[in-house]
Parts: sequence; C-alpha cells; structure tokens
Amino acid sequence: MTVLQAQMKKPLTKTRLIGFAALGVCAIGYTGMGLALLAGKLDYLDMTHAALLAAAAALIGEIGLWVGAGCLGLTLFKKRKAMLDKLFGRKPRPSEV
Repeated sequence: MTVLQAQMKKPLTKTRLIGFAALGVCAIGYTGMGLALLAGKLDYLDMTHAALLAAAAALIGEIGLWVGAGCLGLTLFKKRKAMLDKLFGRKPRPSEV
C-alpha cells in the first residue's frame, strides 16, 4: 500500500456503518419483493398473498433506502461543512471538536 492509498482510505465511522448496513437491508427488501411477485406469477403462492408479502418486503426496502441515504448524506454534509469552516477560518463549535 502506498502513502497515497493510505491517506485516501476513509475511516468507517458509526454513521457510515449504519448507512451501509441500511443500504444492505434495502437491497434485501427489494429482492424479497421481486421474489415474492415472481412466486405469485409462477403460481407457487396465491397472488393475493404474494402481493401482501411483496408490499411488506418493499416497505422494508424503502425504510432501508431512506435510512441509508440519510446517514450517508449526513456524512457528506459534515465533511463539506468542516471544509468550508476551514476555508473561511471559522473555529469549530465545542460540540464538534
């Protein structure tokens, strides 16, 4: 590993870890939705039950999507805010130290 690669490696903070885990839940939820609909189409399940199962899985996927986007977006916001504070010479608040 070169010095440049070591400097570019981002630490996995708690917020980023939650964000990536939530995106994994999102992928699992939407995959479950697709599989439930496929099971309904192939007559492994009654289409009514397949649609209910797909709706529940889609809700889980949607929750994962929003939580993941929120957590990962928050990390980008904090990084940009710190960069702007440094650029304008502002002191960080005591809660951010």
